[in-house]
Amino acid sequence: MPNYKYLAYSKDGKEVKGKIFAADSNEAILLLKERSLFVKELALEKKNRFTFEKGLGLAELFSNLSVMLSSGVLVSEAIKLLSQETEGSVKEVLEDIHSNIIKGLSLSGAMEIRKDFFPAYIVSMVRAGEESGTLDLVLKNLSEFLEKEKELRDKVTSSLIYPAFMISVSFILIFFVFVFVFPRITTIFQEQKIPLPMITKLFMGISSLLFNYWYVLILFFVAAFFGIKLLYSKKRREVSKFLYEMPFRGLRNLYISRLSRTLSLLLGGGVPIVKALDYAKDASGNQYLSSELERIIDDIKEGKKVSDVATFLPPLYLQMVMTGERTGDLVGALYKVSEMSEKEFKKSVDGFLKVLEPSIILIMGVVVGFMVISILLPIFQMNQVIR
Repeated sequence: MPNYKYLAYSKDGKEVKGKIFAADSNEAILLLKERSLFVKELALEKKNRFTFEKGLGLAELFSNLSVMLSSGVLVSEAIKLLSQETEGSVKEVLEDIHSNIIKGLSLSGAMEIRKDFFPAYIVSMVRAGEESGTLDLVLKNLSEFLEKEKELRDKVTSSLIYPAFMISVSFILIFFVFVFVFPRITTIFQEQKIPLPMITKLFMGISSLLFNYWYVLILFFVAAFFGIKLLYSKKRREVSKFLYEMPFRGLRNLYISRLSRTLSLLLGGGVPIVKALDYAKDASGNQYLSSELERIIDDIKEGKKVSDVATFLPPLYLQMVMTGERTGDLVGALYKVSEMSEKEFKKSVDGFLKVLEPSIILIMGVVVGFMVISILLPIFQMNQVIR
């Protein structure tokens, strides 16, 4: 439900600012009239994701709610208490949910109204928990799932920060040497008018290019960035398939871990398998996997098993799914797949970082070594001339 910002007048003529949630602008105006407010300005607030300014995070929110419900606290009272512990956008959402529960809606129904903040799979799980009488357990599982996802995202982010930092520092150092250090030294050689080796001429050319046309280099990188972005938008599925099937299996394990964990959570929460596949198709973060899930949904509707149609999974993981279906524990099998693939992903990342650091140092050493040689050779030639 959209969030509208309004400026209105009260009965006594005072200006009142605030926000209101409504299906459209007409409903927003009617709701404000019920509050004896007369609209002067009404604008749709652009907000499409859950943000936490201060207070509770989504995982912590579900964790605390689960503890309260398991302790016998009513849902409406628990939501009210949690809204008092936070502020900002979260407080507004919780107050809106509390208001709708007081009006007679269930927790899932109130969350569905605020689908601009709560994804469909969360609403579906909460509804399944309400119907089965295990809402506190479902919320606990949701909390653990979100914490695990955050941990995995942090692992990916931290894995990218270090190599990005190393590569950036290397480029800056090499650029500095070429632009500010190398020209000062080579000027001496040019003044002496001695024949220069090919390697020295090559580095002098690179140095002159970077010094005089540095803006061309920046334009090249900008053009390359947008070119790659455009290519990805046009060939997204092909690029995603390449990333999934590339020899470096770390990314594939990351995608499978996200997908299998989401499916395990949804199926364990009582969501039907077709709906679970539909909700989970975007969880992996890979367009190729998403399209493959769309393909197999129709097969599942016809009565086929996941292990019969999920040919995109590696043989080991596919065998685990097959075993889970045969033993009636598909949820457990998917959870084991997520744990195993996450472990393999972390091992791949750690191995990659161990190779990356010495590789960058080696490359820098080779570049610096050649620069030293390009400087020393003319010096030796000058010594021979002097003799």
